[in-house]
Order: sequence, then C-alpha cells, then structure tokens
Amino acid sequence: MKSHKVIVASCPEYNPETITSILSDALETLSLQKPLSGNIVIKPNLVMAHPKVATESYTHSEVVEGIIRTILKQGNDINKIDIVEKSGLGITTATAFRHAGYRKLKKKYKVKLRAMEERPLVRVVLNSGQIHKSIRVARELAERDFLIFAPKLKTNVLSHAYSGALKLNIGSIDSRERMFHHNCDLHKKMIDVLEIANPDLIVTDGIRFAFGGNQMTQPGMDLGVLIISTNAVAHDMVCAKMLNLDPFKIEHIREAIDRGYGPSSFDEIEIAGDLPVETVQEKTKHLDYGFYPVNEFKCNFKIISGTPYCTGGCQGIFLDWLHMIKDRKPKSLARFPKLTAIVGKVEDRIEDKKVLLVGDCAQASPDIHAKRIIRIKGCPPTHKRIVWDMMVNLFLLAPLVRPSLIWDGFGLYPLKKVKGWLMNLKFKPLKKKI
Repeated sequence: MKSHKVIVASCPEYNPETITSILSDALETLSLQKPLSGNIVIKPNLVMAHPKVATESYTHSEVVEGIIRTILKQGNDINKIDIVEKSGLGITTATAFRHAGYRKLKKKYKVKLRAMEERPLVRVVLNSGQIHKSIRVARELAERDFLIFAPKLKTNVLSHAYSGALKLNIGSIDSRERMFHHNCDLHKKMIDVLEIANPDLIVTDGIRFAFGGNQMTQPGMDLGVLIISTNAVAHDMVCAKMLNLDPFKIEHIREAIDRGYGPSSFDEIEIAGDLPVETVQEKTKHLDYGFYPVNEFKCNFKIISGTPYCTGGCQGIFLDWLHMIKDRKPKSLARFPKLTAIVGKVEDRIEDKKVLLVGDCAQASPDIHAKRIIRIKGCPPTHKRIVWDMMVNLFLLAPLVRPSLIWDGFGLYPLKKVKGWLMNLKFKPLKKKI
C-alpha cells in the first residue's frame, strides 16, 4: 500500500509566482496531518551564503517566498510566520539572511527572521534519543503549530554524499550541541533531532543542484525541480534515487527507517508530479559527488586515515576542507607543502619532517616522529578551527579567508552569542516532547 506521496515537479527558474502555483497544486493532492494555521515556522538551509564563495549551498529566497505566498493563500488563522535558522562555520546567521536575500521577505511579507544564536532557546526532553537525552531549540520552533522544511538539494561528504530533509534538522539545535557526537554517530544524532523537528511539509529547492565538493563552496548546475512531500524519510528516499544514490546505504535514512519515521521500501511511496525521476537521473548519473575516503584525495599531503573512520567527524570534515580548496582555489593544491597528515588514531610508526594531526584520535597515535608536529584538536575540530589552524600554521588560505568573513566569524559572531546568552539568562524548565 502506497501510504506516502512525493511530488517531483518541473520548475526551471526561480520565479516566486511559478513556485506558488506548483505548491498550491501540490497541497490539493497531499494529505496534511495538521492544519496550515497558527504559528508557522519555515526552516531553510542557510549553512552559508556568500556572493563570491558560497553561491550554491543555500535555499534561494524565491523558494521561501513561494512558500510564504502559499501559506497566506491556503492557510487559515495564521498567527505568525517565522523563518528560523542557524548558519554553519561560526558565521552569523544574520549575514546568511542578508546574502541570501531573505531581508526582502521580512519587509515584503512581515515575516520574522530568527537567528538561533541570538534568540531565546528552550530545552526539550527526548523520549527516545540515542545520543541526546535533551536538546535546546529555538523557542519559535518549540512553540510552532506547523513546521515547513525548505532544504537545498545538494551533496555532502559528511553524510554519505546526500543532504536533504533529515540532515537539515541538525541546524535546528544549539551550536554547542550541534558538534556533540558530530562523528561516526552523526546519523543517530540527526534522527534524535527528528523527534523534535519533524516537518509537516517539505519543499526542496532543486532548481539549482549543488554537488561534488565542500557543502558550502561546491559548484552547481541547473536541475529544474521542486520536491514536495509531508514525510521526511519518503522525501529523502526519492531525492537520493534521483541522484543515483542508494537510499538504503545512506546511514541517516536507514536510521530513520529503523526508528519508524517513514516508509521502509519504495512500494510504500507514490511518486507524483510532471517530472519523471528517470529524467533527473539521466542528468545526474555521471556527476562526481566527491564522496570517497579522505586518504584518496589527491594533493601533496600524504594522508593516512586511522581509526575510527568518522564520515561525519574528523575524516569527513577534513575531506570537506580539502574540497573547499579544490572548489574555489584548485591551483593552490599544487602549492601544498609536503607533509604527512594523520586523521584518526594510527598504530604504525610515522616518520616525516612535518606531521599534521587532525582531531583528538590522531593526537593519541603512539609512534609519531617528526621535527614539527602541527595539532588541530577537537572531536571533531570545527570547520572554523581547521580553516584557522591551516592558515596560521601552514599559510594555506581557504576561500573563506576573507576580511569580511573573518570579522563576521571572530568579531560579530561572539557578540551575537553574548546577545543570545543575555536573552537566555532567565531559567527555562525542561519541556516534554512536542
């Protein structure tokens, strides 16, 4: 029995009127489990947006505008519409809102832009969390009546080459908790968050598809598709299939299925819409998504991957940094110094003039001999830490090393965090499952 519907609709351009029309038609055929009313939260993907170095990694404002128009057209008794997000890399979400063009939505439709790092947070108890027993989320998310996810269709080497609705909810939690167990347990962590941030509607921006490199700096191509569903698991299974990926080999999709959040086979999914999945597969079948073991990345570094292999942790984040260079400064790969880079714990004897140890497991390698050892600590180290340490220690400038972004990340962001801390001084009791 086909109990879940996923609509794959042709949408060749970022036109809010066209997007609104597609969504309005979709809502006529989808069975919403909740009324589209009350406090509405829209959660886009704004991990980073920048006109020079991060042009493909975020949900375009036109898609969100189409969602807002559809809410105003089809909803009833709308109290408020909040756009809630937490950007990545330690860059302020306000900057991501600005670069992605979301400020015009605030002015035009009176919606609120809610940057998590400077907003009141509420701690919510999880009933079945495997990594988290409780997590902090934006108050607006905790008090919402209807939740809409607006992911960007893109690849991500930290999550088995695919980033969609299930991965999007990592941006629903506090930044400190975001990095907790962001390692080989990332897939379990994602689905823990789903207990709180399980969307009532998903609208994915696949008009442009971002693929094959760093999750922020990777290039894109025209794909001309919107994917719409009311179930995150069914949605991600169909999206993975469109990208010629096996959804049952993607850990977080498998985890969500095992926990009963969605269909366990395509027999339970009805794929509707005017764009056949096979047409999209034809466009994506020869693309390189950059998802391979970090030690296979070709550069002057001799990269040795130890144990454990953390796709969502040290190995994945270091691979993501390498792709960042390849995406925007490919010629600089030839200028990398010759050294041995260790990611994960290595038991063998390692000898070189210069050794780079990435992550806490690498620091525990017992037999390292070098004139100079460079240590990047963390379990895992953040993108921000890797970018900074590689610049300071090896003079390797990532594309994101720009004066405006340095000021944003190391000047403005701490101030925004202080603002958020002040807003959260008032004690907030634990809440039970939403």
